Amino acid sequence: MKEPDSIAFSLSLKDMELIINQALVTDSGCLEIGAVETSNDTRPITIVAFQHFMDYSLDTVGHPSIRHVMKTDMIRVAFGCPHLMYTILGAGSLHLSRIRPQNQILRCAEAYFWQQAIHTYQAALSSKVSPKSVDALLSTCMFMGLSSLCPDRFEPTDSWVLSDVPGAMNWLCLQSGLRVIIGLAGPYIQSSIWASAFQHIHQEEVQLYEEGVTQGRDGLDPDLADLCGIDDSTTALTSPYYEPLKILAAIFPLEKNMKNASQCATFMGRLENGFLALLRERDSPALLILAQWMGLMCTLSKWQPWVEGRIRGECKAICMYLERSTDPRIQRLLRFPASACGYHLAYA
Repeated sequence: MKEPDSIAFSLSLKDMELIINQALVTDSGCLEIGAVETSNDTRPITIVAFQHFMDYSLDTVGHPSIRHVMKTDMIRVAFGCPHLMYTILGAGSLHLSRIRPQNQILRCAEAYFWQQAIHTYQAALSSKVSPKSVDALLSTCMFMGLSSLCPDRFEPTDSWVLSDVPGAMNWLCLQSGLRVIIGLAGPYIQSSIWASAFQHIHQEEVQLYEEGVTQGRDGLDPDLADLCGIDDSTTALTSPYYEPLKILAAIFPLEKNMKNASQCATFMGRLENGFLALLRERDSPALLILAQWMGLMCTLSKWQPWVEGRIRGECKAICMYLERSTDPRIQRLLRFPASACGYHLAYA
């Protein structure tokens, strides 16, 4: 087989279609939908989605080490793994259907690919993580939260902050999935295709996050620290707000560029259960912390276009919910996220 980094560019369409179908050989339904052609395109929808993923979707991945693995070794793994191939097709068709929202074929293909990706991924997770499965499990997990981050036609009123719909906050809870899988895969990561990239990122994050203070208010936003009850003795063990505040303090000063935008995006995957529980209860300090991050991501959306799918709308929802507060600290702290997401505060 050819080197993975040249696969998408050197294989003929028929060869590529055959390899993709072989990866999904157990699913006759995919063979049927894969034969469907979109308007003005004679290629099967599987090829359209796969090539778009390779040629465009992966270019939005900010960290060069991660992007390189995704364009090379991950594709090789996908050719032998149904849940990863379905996830790739789901991501590619999602990207396309958001660009062409009136195309019903793309929308149907997107729904089908994600349905099958989730089903086959859940089946894979029911077995013990092994050296043979770790590459595909990690790779799939990196994209599995994408569909919830980029829902079709999301409005601020759909947010858990403004509605009582069960599961409306699940999208945020899903983002910690990679952390869980890495924990399960710990013994096998060193032999994984991701080993070098993860080590590179770990070294960068040690410098960014672990060289700061581990106790007290130094370096934290003073208004946020006051609102969250942070004093000179506070640590991550004594306050669920402390770690998210520390992360915000580390990422806000970063230069705005593609690589740093990718680092900023990892905030949502670092949130612990205690903080997520506060968000679910619509706790004002927790919502303000999340809104600061969402506002930051809105300013970075040129490098992280998925922000437009949900994050901007969720940020507006938090602004709508909190603008009724008469607390001057909350009013001050809302100004940045409101401005960044495009929401006009009544008192601004």
